[in-house]
Amino acid sequence: MVAVLTLSLIAGCATSPPPASSSVAPSPAVPAVSELAAALQGIGIAVPPRGKLVVVNIPSFELVALEDGKPVLRSRVVVGRPSTPTPELATAIWAVTFNPSWTPTPAMVRWEGARHMPPGPQNPLGRILFELDNDQLIFLHDTNDRRYFERPVRAFSHGCVRVEKARALAAWALGVTEAEIDRLIAHGGTHREPLAAIVPVALVYRTRFPDDDGRLADYPDVYRQQTAAAGAPDESLPGACLGPL
Repeated sequence: MVAVLTLSLIAGCATSPPPASSSVAPSPAVPAVSELAAALQGIGIAVPPRGKLVVVNIPSFELVALEDGKPVLRSRVVVGRPSTPTPELATAIWAVTFNPSWTPTPAMVRWEGARHMPPGPQNPLGRILFELDNDQLIFLHDTNDRRYFERPVRAFSHGCVRVEKARALAAWALGVTEAEIDRLIAHGGTHREPLAAIVPVALVYRTRFPDDDGRLADYPDVYRQQTAAAGAPDESLPGACLGPL
């Protein structure tokens, strides 16, 4: 167990700097070892035949974890609103922080009435934060409000990614059981567990993305990227996208 750390996360995402390293991109394309891996490589997402990889697809609001080229976990996620979009990003999980605290930005304090939240059941980051190696203050994390996972369109965050199956993802990333994750949470206080080996993470924007069987399915262009690229007039997003601040 590492020593207890005092961490304050800004805007639901910012944290202390990761170890000095560059962002980690997935390995070059290689022969696929599963139908899902083949489908991902078919849409330009390289899947290594060895090791772990996490893919978050923004338009389908989901996360897929693969190990040795095979899917081991799929989870619904909540991504950024169109006004605060989740960026496409090649990064990596280097540690998992348990019981994080949360500090809003000055803008969030002014416009949303947000205030600092200590670790606990009311914390917007939930009980688990996945530390990502990037300079955009983007992270994966748990949440204290799980109702949005039930909605078909899940664009409600300030840019970070809320993970429905955060406990299972943490157990897999750290190579422990979910019971051990519960024990680490129950330990109390904010503390960080570095991974034995970093896990590459690809945040991507694909309006065609494979389902559980590797078949490509179509998803809404939630950020109107394709509409803008085509020069078509912008349209209002469905009301389901306009979540509360």
